[in-house]
Amino acid sequence: MTTPAGWYDDGSGNQRWWDGQQWTEHVVAAPPRPAEPAPEDDPVPAMPEPAPFAPPYMMASADPTPVAGPTVTAYPGATGVAGDPWAVSVAPSAATGTPVLGVIGLVTVLVGVIGACIPVIAIAGWSLLAIGFILSLVSLFLRGRKWPGITGMVVAAIGAVLAVAVSLVLLGVESAAGGAGSPGGVPGEHPSTDDGSGAIEGAEMVSFADLRVGDCLPFVDYSDEEGNIYELPVVPCADPHTDEVFFIYDLEGEEFPGDDALQDQAWDGCLSEFEAYVGTSYMDSVLDYYTYQPTESSWVRGDDRTVHCILYSYEDVAGTLKDAAY
Repeated sequence: MTTPAGWYDDGSGNQRWWDGQQWTEHVVAAPPRPAEPAPEDDPVPAMPEPAPFAPPYMMASADPTPVAGPTVTAYPGATGVAGDPWAVSVAPSAATGTPVLGVIGLVTVLVGVIGACIPVIAIAGWSLLAIGFILSLVSLFLRGRKWPGITGMVVAAIGAVLAVAVSLVLLGVESAAGGAGSPGGVPGEHPSTDDGSGAIEGAEMVSFADLRVGDCLPFVDYSDEEGNIYELPVVPCADPHTDEVFFIYDLEGEEFPGDDALQDQAWDGCLSEFEAYVGTSYMDSVLDYYTYQPTESSWVRGDDRTVHCILYSYEDVAGTLKDAAY
């Protein structure tokens, strides 16, 4: 049986509120006791004063340890209060930053597109273009903004089409011209058959791709020519002429060795075949020779590796110089 809630003497002379289970902090001072009446001649025996109420739970010490009470639910609007049952734990939002991999892929694609359109570094450009496309694709599967990856893939596709178009245009120009030749060791001071109008009588203009060993050429002074040579005049060998094709061969290698190194290779290759065609060694012959070799542009864009070896005489000759033995 429990003592009902109410004000009771807590033993210190004060009234303290008992909530039915434990003492609370609410205290009021007890009213003063009335003065005792003076004793009469025939006093009535005094009734014993009742003992103060002693609840089932004793008062705690002056510094009591709080007794755990029932759980109190905070007011729903008081959010942020410790122990608030209505507080909602919000999960951190997904990352919204820009992924570094996507930016790297986009930059790599841009550099690759530029490189792929430049013949000299086209291979490296295509490699960077492919790497950038892959990086952009992978970045789409990472957290963060997707625009760098999407942009990189779009630029890679457009850039690849552009680079192919540029390559086809350049190859078309080279093919239409029949390849470009760079003269090396072109002879000087022997007669020209130019009639002064720029045309050579009886000559047919032939591209380097159509030249054959044994073709005879009149002398043309190229000293005032600018740029590359794409075709040569060919005349019947029975007509007066000075030059003759005596050897055609292809160089090896992927990278352009440079103009000077290429000219040295071409000269050595032609020299090795001089005696076999003329019938005497170069040192003993009155004939000389020069070469046409690829330019850097035709080497890279047109995959041109062909060297043309041209004999020449300082005087007009009629007939072939093959086996001339002089």
